[in-house]
Amino acid sequence: MAAEIFTDDWARSWNDKINANANYKHAATKWEGAIAMVMSPDGDMGIPEERVVIADLWHGDCRSARAATAADLADVPYLIKATPANWKSVLSGKTDPIVGLMGGKLKLAKGSLFALLPYAKAAKELVNSAIAVDTIFPKGW
Repeated sequence: MAAEIFTDDWARSWNDKINANANYKHAATKWEGAIAMVMSPDGDMGIPEERVVIADLWHGDCRSARAATAADLADVPYLIKATPANWKSVLSGKTDPIVGLMGGKLKLAKGSLFALLPYAKAAKELVNSAIAVDTIFPKGW
């Protein structure tokens, strides 16, 4: 069932895709901790307010993924922010997530890029799992 980008339904579908992704399981065997993805508001893109999704990752499994609020972000070790246009580029496979972070299209607002680099393949597989979600984009995309 299709879900609108970065909503709770979308995050739950992403959780299922992550857990079904054998390449992610292999690449993320040492990953511990959650990652949050934040989409900034953009009225022209149909995103009137910030959207946040969090995936609780643990040794190749996604224990849960859900929509979150800013208050939920206190304990998240990695927080990645971007505009809807830049998330669209990442989730369409046009922008590699690590290249996006290094090039400024994605901003690592919390956490260390140095600590994230060993998980570059796992990050790509998280994106591949997100691409696999049957996604509805707001009008304007």
